[in-house]
Amino acid sequence: MRITPTKIKYKLNAEAVDAVSDDLQSFLTELKAPKKNILATRLSVEEILLDLIEKYGQDGEFTYIRNNFLGKPYVTLSYEGLPFNPLEKDDDDEFGNFSGTLMQSADFTPSYSFDRGVNTITIRFSKKEANPIIKLFVAIAAAVLVSLLKFVVPSESISFIENNVLDALYNAFLGLMTTIEIPLVFLSVSSGIIGIGDSTVFGKIGRKMVFRFILVILLFTSVAGVVFSMLFIRFSEEAGGGLSVKVGIDMLLDLIPSNLIEPIVSGNTMQVVLMAVIIGVSLVVLGSKAKTISKIFYEGNNIIVYITSVISKLLPVFIFVVLLDMIWGGNLRMFLNMWKPIAAFVCMLAVFFVVMLFSVSVKEEVSARVLVKKMLPTFLIGLGTASSVAANGECSDSLHRLLGANKRFVEFGQPVGGVIFMPSTSINFMVCAMYMAAYYDVSVSLLWFIIAIILCTFVAVATPPVPGGAIAAYTVIFAQLGIPSEALAIVVTMDILFDFVATAFDGAFLQLELIRQADENKMLNYDVLRK
Repeated sequence: MRITPTKIKYKLNAEAVDAVSDDLQSFLTELKAPKKNILATRLSVEEILLDLIEKYGQDGEFTYIRNNFLGKPYVTLSYEGLPFNPLEKDDDDEFGNFSGTLMQSADFTPSYSFDRGVNTITIRFSKKEANPIIKLFVAIAAAVLVSLLKFVVPSESISFIENNVLDALYNAFLGLMTTIEIPLVFLSVSSGIIGIGDSTVFGKIGRKMVFRFILVILLFTSVAGVVFSMLFIRFSEEAGGGLSVKVGIDMLLDLIPSNLIEPIVSGNTMQVVLMAVIIGVSLVVLGSKAKTISKIFYEGNNIIVYITSVISKLLPVFIFVVLLDMIWGGNLRMFLNMWKPIAAFVCMLAVFFVVMLFSVSVKEEVSARVLVKKMLPTFLIGLGTASSVAANGECSDSLHRLLGANKRFVEFGQPVGGVIFMPSTSINFMVCAMYMAAYYDVSVSLLWFIIAIILCTFVAVATPPVPGGAIAAYTVIFAQLGIPSEALAIVVTMDILFDFVATAFDGAFLQLELIRQADENKMLNYDVLRK
């Protein structure tokens, strides 16, 4: 769709609100955005404009801009005056600013900025893209068809293509992912800590919610790790099967870099995470004294997330290259055996879901069948699209309208959970790490196992929910755990299938967790939930 740039200056009045709302709805409809996202975005913009009218009166003015940058559509509302952010509400003290900087990378989420006397609110959107599963099948079909050239092209030519073309493309893609992996982890962790510690982003309930999300992910990943270790790996005594005091001390000392550059040069992810935590906490403590630096971290994180999403568009080409090289080299056995970690992953998620479902059912005195019926639409959207953005509207609607969670609680918890609460993704990383470690005979110790749990948990939390984020995450995890880079070729190819399942279950886990937390905060309507 070709986007026609639009820039109109309006008076702050009811007619302008209606005009902008109608134009925005038409714009999002042309982008083929999900209907619930269209409605939610339109209502958000209307609320923003009404707040501006209340602040400045009907004599005020604002400028409405609709355009695109590098193929990414966006809408901005700008107005002159002293700093005023209508996204921050006076009654948000317990929650914080749900549209804060931590979630600015998410689509359909407004972000606020102030520069030289001009307030600007920006909403960025994504164009509807082809279903990832279709891209996967196209890449597989193309690889199979091109592989037939082996029967008509001289073997010398095939060898030349393998050694000089396929290897070059493969190394170039991995080089791109390796380049962004350290900045991605560092900026995601540090900006996340800054956001959690900032009372304007996360209030009392907000911080409690985030820590609860992280603890649940850590618990799920630990339990799943134990199960996967019994299925796939054997602990090596030579590698330190037990965790002695000396080994534990050495582990702690290894976290401390000798200088600021070493972790970046060596790619030591644990040291990078430690640096990010120290810097993030320091900026939180300094508060307004380091506000400019904090903003740089936020903006740097947005930049690296965008770069990651751009690189991910090359994924179908990478899958084509990997599969073609495997077919010509007769190395498809590993690819065909990936049904084992996929089956283990799905079974593990199903067990966790059943346990969590009946725990909520018993505690809230509501039928498990009723819960499943109300949650099913969100699950099916996630399973069918592998897009948390596509499922967001249905997830929020069902949480408030069908499951009885307080609207304000949902408005904060659902977008925060969509960014942070990814237990399925963490378990996905864990099963891939375990299976690949077993396949490549990586020496596994108890210490290795503990590091794997910590890495998979916090990388899943830090990885932004954008296309390509998981690819960078695999690169980080495998490099730290000593798994050969060749494993990335298989895992990245199969990640598309993992993503469909993970998106569906993450949505279900989020709904169940928010029901529990809404109850604890006395923000749950039991009559609606049990109906």
